[in-house]
Formats: sequence, C-alpha cells, structure tokens
Amino acid sequence: MKTSKRTTFNDYLDWMYDRGSSGEKHTLNNVRKLLAHFDNPQDKIKVIHVAGTNGKGSTCHYMAAALSQTARTGMFISPYMESILESISINGEWIAESEFRRYVDELAPIVEQLDAEGYHNTYFEVLTAIMYRYFYDQKVDVAVVEVGMGGLVDSTNLIKSPLASVICTIALDHVAILGNTLEAVAKQKGGIIKEGRPVYVYPNKPEVMATLRAIADEKHAPFHTFTKEDVVVKSLTPTENHFAFRDYPDVTTHLVGVHQLYNCALALTVLHDFKDQFGLDDAAMLQAIEGTKNEGRLEFIHQNPTVLIDGSHNAEAIDVLLESLKAFTYNRLILGFSILKDKDYNHVIDALAPLADEIVLTTIDNPRAFTLDELKEEMTRHGANFTAIADRIEAYEYSKSLAEEGDLVLWCGSLYLIREFRNYELSHNHH
Repeated sequence: MKTSKRTTFNDYLDWMYDRGSSGEKHTLNNVRKLLAHFDNPQDKIKVIHVAGTNGKGSTCHYMAAALSQTARTGMFISPYMESILESISINGEWIAESEFRRYVDELAPIVEQLDAEGYHNTYFEVLTAIMYRYFYDQKVDVAVVEVGMGGLVDSTNLIKSPLASVICTIALDHVAILGNTLEAVAKQKGGIIKEGRPVYVYPNKPEVMATLRAIADEKHAPFHTFTKEDVVVKSLTPTENHFAFRDYPDVTTHLVGVHQLYNCALALTVLHDFKDQFGLDDAAMLQAIEGTKNEGRLEFIHQNPTVLIDGSHNAEAIDVLLESLKAFTYNRLILGFSILKDKDYNHVIDALAPLADEIVLTTIDNPRAFTLDELKEEMTRHGANFTAIADRIEAYEYSKSLAEEGDLVLWCGSLYLIREFRNYELSHNHH
C-alpha cells in the first residue's frame, strides 16, 4: 500500500481517521505488534491507568493537575474538545503539531507494513502508540492515561505494571462491546487491574464492587476505596463545590455537580498515597484541584442567553446531569439535543424531555448517529414537542433565539455535538 503524501496538518488527520475504529472486534494483538516495533515504551514509564464509564476525564484532570505541581506529568484523554493535540499533553501543554506530524511520519510505514501482514491498527491504536512514544521520549515522571473504551482489550492496556489502576463509576454503555450487565462491564473495566499493583475504586454498586474485588484478589492487587459518607458536602453552587474528605477538611472544586465531589475524592485517594513519592504537599495539591478545568462537562459557553453544555451521553451521566441542574436557577429550560444510536437513548429522552419547555433537535457528524428523521420519530414516540433543524449551527442559534431573560439553554447528548458548539463560540469570541 503506497503511503500518500501528507502535506497539511489535515492530511495527517485524514490519514489517522481513515484508520477507522475496530467496531465490535477488539483485540490487543495489532497494537501490541506496533508498540513492540518501538521496544514497548509503555513499560518504561510510570503510568496511572484510569478506566470507568463516566468521570474518567475529570479524575484524570484532577490527578494530572496536582502531579504537575512537582512532576513532569503526561496526560492522555479522549475524546478531545478542540484539537487532537490536546489528547496528549505534558504539564498542561499539548503535544506540538510538528511533533505530532513527526510521530505519524515515523509510525506510518510500520503501520502500513503491519496492515499488509494482517494486523490493522485503528485510529485510536495509532494515537495510543504516539502517546506512549512521546511520553517515553519526553522522559515524563508519570503519565495519567485514560482508557478509550472498556479496559481489558483497550489499546492503552498493554502496560505490564502500572503505578496504580483507577476505576471510576461503572454503568451500562457500549453494551454491544462491553456486555449488558453491570458485572460484565465491571469485568471489562477491571481488566486494567494488574498483578500486585494497587487499584483505587469509586464507590460503585455492590455487584460492581464484588466483581472488581474478586479480580483484585486474584491479582494480589491492594484494593482501595471509600464510601460516599466519607465525602461531607459543605456547599454546592453552579460555579463551585466545597467539601471535606478524610484528611482534607476543606476542598474546593470548580467542576460542578455533586458527582464531581466523588471524582475528586477518588483522585485525592490516589494522590494521598503517592504524594511522598512525588514530593507533593497538601496545599499545592488542593490548589491544583481548585484550578482544575474539564471542558465540555457542565460548562457555560455563552451569557445572555445562558448556554450550558454537557457531554453526558449515557443513562448514568444524564441522571447526574439532572441532579446537578437542581443547583441552577432558571425560568424556562430550552433543551438542545442529539444522540448516537448505540447509547441508551430511550432513558435519556425519558429523563430529559419532560423537564424542557422547548426542545431543539439536530444531527451529529458521526457514522453512529441517528438521522434527523429517525430522531424525530423517536421523540414523537416519546410524546415530546420539538423543532428539528438539520444544520447544527442553525439549530444552535435557534435554541439561543428562543431564550428570554432568566432562561437556560442546555445542549447535551453527545460530546461530538457540544464540541462543535464550543468551538463555534470560541471562534466567535476570539474574532
């Protein structure tokens, strides 16, 4: 297969995206071959590996922000909000475009050679390989690495001995791939637990905890968790949360919503055990946590009217979003919405539609998305009144035009969708 000429950054992105995804056939064989070509950089760096259905991004941001105070800290997250370059960062600095190109150029011939041998690496597998190589070449002290999907057969899961494994909240999502019971999903996520290495677990449902404990026992992995009662809420507002947790009587986070207290407590549980190793003091750690941002999660992107975006796209995340909305005061709720077909859209529509005074539907630029007609049919079946507009920016602007003073415009249902609106507002605010 002839390598096409890559000149612009978009050519590089096209080459990556053309690798596609693995659909429902997940195996580590392909990416294992690819990383072996580069002498397995993933085993030469210290990794904190993070899995879970919801809350991974926030937990990664909290830990990386704190560790960056004293250590050269890599962070790998997905999906990105503005640019693919933000997927891979060190101490908050994205990988440079020139570096990214260089790694693609180095990997491409090997990736194409492996294609010919029957080992096809997907977009995410290639991105994972770039990340591990970059962090190794850049001599990071520690890397906080977020799992793409699942855990057991996720391409990030080639680390033999992570510093720690961290498992956030577990719910049903990607059921076609991960299974349709909580135990089945927990088994997949628990695939990141490694022999003798500590695992830190969010207080999940009993059946999830039992499954994860069994895996940890089998692997002689020290098991750390906490209870929701350990988190003492002091105040929740639309802009910040205050709480106490174990040895930390006064924690502030600007990631809003009650779930963020638990994500933060999980991050603190991990950080507490590694602070001596990285020379972290409590004050610096708590200051970093207070400064932590996570774009696209209950984020305000426009004032007058107030526009809130949230990437929640599965049943559990939507329930959390609804719980978080209780901290907001508004007259009417204008809901903008679209969703991918492989999500639990029935629950999401049932939960959201009754709360909205107006609903605006649009499409998502993704092969797994509903067509507008399919989405209209679903909403009608649920008895909701709505306006459907195919053009996303037009739909977004229309939702804003419906808002009067004191109203709240909320867009949710898909990270791909809100990413587009966020970038649209950013480009408008910058010009």
